[in-house]
Amino acid sequence: MSKIVAKTRNFFVNSRKVLRHAKRPSRRELSITTKMSALGIIIIGVIGYVISLLFNAIMGTVN
Repeated sequence: MSKIVAKTRNFFVNSRKVLRHAKRPSRRELSITTKMSALGIIIIGVIGYVISLLFNAIMGTVN
């Protein structure tokens, strides 16, 4: 039980250190991050859609 408490306390101490050194992103950084995230989501969606189309085409020819 003591190890769990020590690990939890250590986690919070380390988290507090990180938050103390963190800074708010500038508007430009936030804009770039948002655009890159949206682009990644779109790319993953397109890849999933293409795989779905291929799978349906392959399964359609098998049946």
